[in-house]
Amino acid sequence: MLSQSYLRELKAFHRALGDVTRLRVVQILATEGEFPVSELVRRLRISAPLMSWHLRRLTHAGIVRTERVGREVRCSFDRERYAELQERSFRALVNRSAP
Repeated sequence: MLSQSYLRELKAFHRALGDVTRLRVVQILATEGEFPVSELVRRLRISAPLMSWHLRRLTHAGIVRTERVGREVRCSFDRERYAELQERSFRALVNRSAP
């Protein structure tokens, strides 16, 4: 039986990827590397508060990492965590006794 915390973690992961804007953020970070929030705002043409909301979802799920550098917040894609969550999702689908 899958634990509630395990299921909540997978739910946050999949929910974070369930939006076109967040998928675009992940795609940019995964293919082009680290970016400041201001550059993501400019590239995606959305407001800074809306970008912060999307980034909060992605960081909560563990897909994106943020780091404050002076007055700037830089974002990066966490490849290892993403791969781990993908693997855990697959195991949950095919194996009812996954941890």
